[in-house]
Amino acid sequence: MPVKLRAMKISSGLVVPTFLLLLGGTSYGSIFTANKLAVDAGMPFFAYAFWQIVIASVVLLPLSVLLRSPPKLSLRHLRVYGLVATVGLSGPTIIIVILANKLPPSIITLAAALIASATYLLALAVRSESFRWLALLGVVLGFSGVLFIVLPEEGLPDQAAAGWVLFALLLPACAACNNVFTAKLMPPDVNSLSLTTGLMSFSALLLLIIMLVIDGPVALTHAGFEAVWPTLWASAATAVTYLCFFEILRRAGGLFFAQLNYVVVAAGVLWAYILFGDKPSIWLWAAIAAIALGLAVMNYSKAKTMRDMEV
Repeated sequence: MPVKLRAMKISSGLVVPTFLLLLGGTSYGSIFTANKLAVDAGMPFFAYAFWQIVIASVVLLPLSVLLRSPPKLSLRHLRVYGLVATVGLSGPTIIIVILANKLPPSIITLAAALIASATYLLALAVRSESFRWLALLGVVLGFSGVLFIVLPEEGLPDQAAAGWVLFALLLPACAACNNVFTAKLMPPDVNSLSLTTGLMSFSALLLLIIMLVIDGPVALTHAGFEAVWPTLWASAATAVTYLCFFEILRRAGGLFFAQLNYVVVAAGVLWAYILFGDKPSIWLWAAIAAIALGLAVMNYSKAKTMRDMEV
């Protein structure tokens, strides 16, 4: 195949993962707003998390059956469900809940921004990614974009919070394990709808236990309609995010997906502006520019690697 045509093929091969990255990041970035609305309305957090996953399962299960892509129950599929449900969904949720009144939201956001870097380092350690200067530059640019948002706002509230900052590093550690090892454990001929449905069903059972232990039995209507509609919103956003997650893993790998967290940070701020009128600052626009440039560099690095492999 001529070099020019091969390059066009590889470049176009990243169009769908990039679109899914932006879609998933924008969807998940809106969840922080939904969280605030539901919890402020009086919905216990774990009950809220349980109901949003259950609703996603109830919608996805019949859809997957109708489209002949029901969740598979082989050992390999169950391992993927279990891994993503624990270190990819429930684990980070519990960490964020513990930190909610210990650190400012901006510091927690900064920990989430380390996910791409942690993913790349872990991928290098297990040799699922090769060292690439451009990939490293893409990670640094995305991380710098988050710094533009976080650093001008606030630092640590006091020195006693330093220990909680170290605890917050469990968040990128969990997500890195999820991104790297899920990519390695992905079954052949994977179907994103099937995997997402299986994950939501598995996570619903796990969160049911957590809810009963911490919050007790809580109805969806516990806090009234003011909490129901944000729960439905978060449910849809979560389903979209994990559909994008599995499809991006299949097409481009865990490191590429890890960039979603940069999109999430920028999208979360933009959603706050749209819904709460928080005016974007010059720092926000600088952050969006850095994140976009980082995404472009990472795309170019991935395309260059794929092109070199075909030579």
